[in-house]
Amino acid sequence: MLLLGGFALVVGAFVLFYRGPGQPFVRGYVSDVSATMLVYALLGLLWRTTTAARRALATAAIAAAVEIYQMVGMTPPGIGGVLVGAFPDPWDLVAYAIGVLAALAWERRMGRSGDQAGRLPDATPPAH
Repeated sequence: MLLLGGFALVVGAFVLFYRGPGQPFVRGYVSDVSATMLVYALLGLLWRTTTAARRALATAAIAAAVEIYQMVGMTPPGIGGVLVGAFPDPWDLVAYAIGVLAALAWERRMGRSGDQAGRLPDATPPAH
């Protein structure tokens, strides 16, 4: 989870300073993907006894809540508005879904699987 969170932060920093072609797309959607991956990683660090599926659902719920807050105009002022955005965009939901799927794929690729994802390893050595 630390590597995933670090990767998400690196992507977020890249997005913040990117000035090349497609900047609106990168700023608007790649940032949403990386933010969702960061939320998933943070939940993984804080909520280690649950499954990857539950973390994915919680991450998706948080992302959806951000979009709902934008739709009803409840975004916080100042830096809070910058962090969660100020304008609802249905394509953000697609970016959030991609972020959740990327985080799940990252976790599986790093050697965790399904129901055991995020659980601490058993300290008992296997019997021979």
